[in-house]
Amino acid sequence: MGYIYANGSVRAPGAVQGDFTSKSDAWSFAVTLWEILTLARRRPFASLSDDDVIANCRRHHHHAAPAAAAGSVPPPALLERPSTCPREIYDLMVECWRTEPHQRPTFREMHMFLQRKNSGYSPDDEPLHSHYHQHHQQHQQQHTVSDV
Repeated sequence: MGYIYANGSVRAPGAVQGDFTSKSDAWSFAVTLWEILTLARRRPFASLSDDDVIANCRRHHHHAAPAAAAGSVPPPALLERPSTCPREIYDLMVECWRTEPHQRPTFREMHMFLQRKNSGYSPDDEPLHSHYHQHHQQHQQQHTVSDV
């Protein structure tokens, strides 16, 4: 899997050649999800030079070719699983980064998966959300009192 910036956005390997499809969007979605789960504190493939990122993108795009099947082309590097990322979500991301676009999940499939994963979840259960809610209420009370 490569990671290409073009006109300020993340592009899937096929999209670099101008192949924009929902399957290349699925690839980009998984990169965006990775960035969210790292709290945007890390840049994908930050340890690679620009040339290495492009070479990795080419390996990803051509990995299904006969040379790759013969083992002469190394597999493309993938983004590692963020420490805050559940295994099932990372597995979904890896599916989005499959070499063959037709093997990537559709957005409908991803939506259904994420809905099932989210069933029973309440943001009020999150410590961060509770802290924000309390802080927001205190802030509103301070402004209400000072405005009187």
